[in-house]
Amino acid sequence: MRKLYLHGPIYLLLIVITFATFWRLMTTPLWNPLDFLIIREAHVLSQNPLAMFGHLGAYFSQPLLQLAFLLEYRAFGVAPGGYIGVNLLVHATNAFLVYMLVNMLFPRERIALIAAILFTMTVGSYGKVLTSVYQLESLLLAFFHLLVLYLFIRNDFRDKGRLKSPYFLLGLAVFVLSGLTKASTFSLLGCLLAYNIFFHSRRDGRPIVSKNLLIFVAVGILFYLAQSNWGYRHPTVIDPASDPLHFTLLSFKNIFRYLNLMFFPMQSSPILKEADAWVIWIYNWRTVIRLMLTLAILSYSFFGFVFGGSAVRFFIAWTYITLLPFTGISATGGWLNLNHLYLTSLGFCVILAAGTRGTSRLLERRRWRRYIPYLVPVYFVVLALVLTFKLDTQHRRIAATDQIRQMHTELVDCCGR
Repeated sequence: MRKLYLHGPIYLLLIVITFATFWRLMTTPLWNPLDFLIIREAHVLSQNPLAMFGHLGAYFSQPLLQLAFLLEYRAFGVAPGGYIGVNLLVHATNAFLVYMLVNMLFPRERIALIAAILFTMTVGSYGKVLTSVYQLESLLLAFFHLLVLYLFIRNDFRDKGRLKSPYFLLGLAVFVLSGLTKASTFSLLGCLLAYNIFFHSRRDGRPIVSKNLLIFVAVGILFYLAQSNWGYRHPTVIDPASDPLHFTLLSFKNIFRYLNLMFFPMQSSPILKEADAWVIWIYNWRTVIRLMLTLAILSYSFFGFVFGGSAVRFFIAWTYITLLPFTGISATGGWLNLNHLYLTSLGFCVILAAGTRGTSRLLERRRWRRYIPYLVPVYFVVLALVLTFKLDTQHRRIAATDQIRQMHTELVDCCGR
């Protein structure tokens, strides 16, 4: 109860920050064709909810996620505001799980709070995952990922990894019920293994390949087999025209292209075409900037692994592990999807928070100068918000096109209530 009393206000704070910052997204009309498909299929399933267990859907294939869209449709019909409001609530909940996870692993409450706020403000992922109805899938998968990981680690900390612990049983139940995609299963199992490795000394010498990890691996294999036969395959399957060597080289290249995007969120897009001259000038220097950022990322990763504590090493590994399944999904790799940075950005936010807090403590006796390090996360917050609302402005323009208006009229005629 004491923990709930201490951490409950943090959850409320993150909810308030989320809705105060992103409420404008709830007023944006439907603009993404996938959203129309999701609502249409929710309407079909509302006639026979049990059909979702044999229904693959247009974009999602997990019954638990289909149930979420069905409940949303029952509550909101074709009005987008409610759907986006649910997205924001799930995002705030994910930020709270970030706070709980970071506070448990460091443990430093201020670092955990800074990291959670940065994650709330979409630093590193830039808000695209909040703007569409269908993105509830990505948000819920991230929720399941964070919740299972928290329960697994909590069980290891508190109950020494016992298989009969309520934490382990609940985590396993969530893992089974969620029916994660192959990409999410790979990332989660990789993060669990990384935790066992980097916190081995704090785990009283328990095996790295522990029994509870093996159980999760067995369930993950079953998920893999089921997903390969019945699940939605795109976008975690490489174009069959690509040979293995090309796939490997493209994946390796895209790891650093994605990591660069968290620091330098510029790629060819309609937003860039309408940008000011100075933005275009910076973009023209992108090759040099990305090369320098790649060297900096490699250097920090190396020194973080060598000299950092267990928590820093874990979150550096997290950044690479959660990104890897999405780095070879196209034959050309010419465009990167900001949605794939949602979970990855957690590692970025934690490292940024830890660095800011650590530098500030070094300047603790310098009065106002100790606040200078906080300008770095403030910069990334401003950058994230500017980009998020520029994306929203672009989405409003798309919603006003004749094609989307026609799709909206047809949706109201079909599913309107």
